[in-house]
Amino acid sequence: MAMGEDARFFLDEIRTEFLKYAPAYAQAEAAQAIEKIRELQMQGLIRNGLFYITLVDLVGSTKYAAEYGNQKSSDRIQYFVTSSLNALIDAEVTNIALFVKEIGDAVLFIFQHFPDILRWRTAFADRLDILRKFGGVPFEIRTCVHLGEVFLDGVNPLSLAVSQCFKMEKKVTAGSIVLTEGAYQVAWPTIARAYHGFRDFGDVELDGFKSPVSLHELILGEPGELKRIVQEDLE
Repeated sequence: MAMGEDARFFLDEIRTEFLKYAPAYAQAEAAQAIEKIRELQMQGLIRNGLFYITLVDLVGSTKYAAEYGNQKSSDRIQYFVTSSLNALIDAEVTNIALFVKEIGDAVLFIFQHFPDILRWRTAFADRLDILRKFGGVPFEIRTCVHLGEVFLDGVNPLSLAVSQCFKMEKKVTAGSIVLTEGAYQVAWPTIARAYHGFRDFGDVELDGFKSPVSLHELILGEPGELKRIVQEDLE
């Protein structure tokens, strides 16, 4: 079997497994997202390795449910999750970008390339902003980015780094994009604004580290700032 055929067979298996973890209401979006990865990966394989683990959490879900009720809260979370998948389709990613799962009112993705996170996060914000333009309650989200080895059982990540990423979630404020020290050190050469584009964001205790891990926030001073960063030369 030729290399391209090997890759196609492997990605067919990944696609089947991937769709198991996508919520039922987002199957169509999930299928489109994996097809995009198939297009990028026909000459190679998705392997275990070093990835940016990216967790985006919907802030204020409990308060929203208390005010508007369970059904509207459920609809809102579904819109949030499907928007994250559609954003992966919208974004011009250049490397592996894979939806892993939704966890309540949060979504977990892995990325191979930091600029792809910014492209996806920009497209995600655009999707969520549509509701605000029609008078809906604005979405507030926080973004946690960690770096570590990920072992994929299908698309289910078996990794200490994933657990560590969840541990930093409550330290991150609404609207912020925050990286752990390791993710920051690897990511900063990939964006033009690196030296003045981040600020210290305290630290967090993570299992597996002897001392607290420093956090770094991407500076977004004005509305539309993330989009301007993405439009710069990210390479």
